[in-house]
Parts: sequence; structure tokens; C-alpha cells
Amino acid sequence: MEPDKKTTTEELGFFKKYGFYLALAVLAVIVMLPNPEGLSVAGQRMIGIMVFSVIVWATTAISYPVSAGVIMTLMALLIGFAPNPETGKLFGTAAGLGIGLKGFASTAFCLVAAAMFLAVAMTKTGLDKRIALVILSKLGAKSNRVVIGVILCGFILSFFVPSTTARVACLVPIVMGMIKAFDVPLKSKFAGMLMITVAQVDSVWNVGIKTAAAQNMVAVNFISSQLGVDISW
Repeated sequence: MEPDKKTTTEELGFFKKYGFYLALAVLAVIVMLPNPEGLSVAGQRMIGIMVFSVIVWATTAISYPVSAGVIMTLMALLIGFAPNPETGKLFGTAAGLGIGLKGFASTAFCLVAAAMFLAVAMTKTGLDKRIALVILSKLGAKSNRVVIGVILCGFILSFFVPSTTARVACLVPIVMGMIKAFDVPLKSKFAGMLMITVAQVDSVWNVGIKTAAAQNMVAVNFISSQLGVDISW
């Protein structure tokens, strides 16, 4: 087994070391290929950039933040010096860079970024646990009320934490503490019900609340830009 492991490690190291040059070579080949009918020069170059990105990410030749900068630079240069089919002139590097940055010029990304900062702040300060414990303390210690309390906790956190995984991570320690406080076995029906409630209720709010998941905001923004339909709360 050892030679196989060593060979695999060497192969991974080879691709990581030379993956960037391989991606550049493939990009150059695609760019220099004859332009197919019905496909613009800019479109062909974008295909090359896409293949370049996939190779770089698959081989981990460069880090993701660096790859983002490299990809935008390639778009600015390759698209900038491609002819615009409508005007017959070059797009220009400013337009090429604008295309590269267009995906980030969205209120959805700003909202998700702000929510992520807020989520980290809540976790660091323990505010998420305080909110959950206050809700649970107000509802009482009966089993049905405890379940309702867990549901309400997930509901409130959904407005501030745009990630199901993060919300579950906030609630699980609290629920585990409650199970221990009630002195019930971990394999009991009550303990199982609480854990299932945590997982399922966060998934439900993930679909039902606009800011409960980052992909919701991205999808809403895409639908608004492409179809002109604004999905409200």
C-alpha cells in the first residue's frame, strides 16, 4: 500500500506545481483556435477563461483569492482586446473588467456579507445563545413548550444568520444542555425529538425566510435581473 500512497502524493504534488502552467497552456490553445461560426471572439475567450479556472481550482495550483484576481485580470485583458460584434470596435479593458466585477455588483452580496459579519458577532459575543435561552425561559419547561421554543429560536436566528449549518451549530449546544438539565437519556424520544426539531426547523426557515440562506438572496437577485420580477418578503 505504501508505494500507491507515495505515487498518489507525487501526482498531487505534480499537478499542484504545474497546474497553473497547464491551465495557461489550455487557455492559449482555446484562444488561438479558429473562431466557430455563431460564437463571438469574446465568447470563445470566455470559454477559455472558464476552462482555465476549472483547471486551476481542481489542481489547487493557486489559492482561491489569488485565482479570483487572476481570472478578473484575464477577463479585463482578453475580453478588453476582443472585438465587439455590435460596434466592430474593441470592448476595452474597462468593459472587460466591468464584466468580471459585474457578479459582485449586487445588493444581495452586500446583504449576505453584512449578515455574515452579524452572525460572527453574535457567535463571538454569545448573543445567539442569550436569545435562545431567553425564549426558552419564557415558554416554560414542558416538553411541548420546549419544542415550540426551539422552533422560535430557529425562526429568529434565521433573520440574522444566513446559513442553516451556522444556525444548527448555535442551537445544538443549547439543546444538548437542555437535555442534560432535564436529566433524560440521550437515546430517549424526547432528546431525539429535540435534535430532529433543530435540524428540520432550520431547513424549513431556510426555504421560507428570504435572508435565511445566502443562496436565497442570490436567486432572488438573479430572478429580478433576468425576469424583472421582484420577490418580496
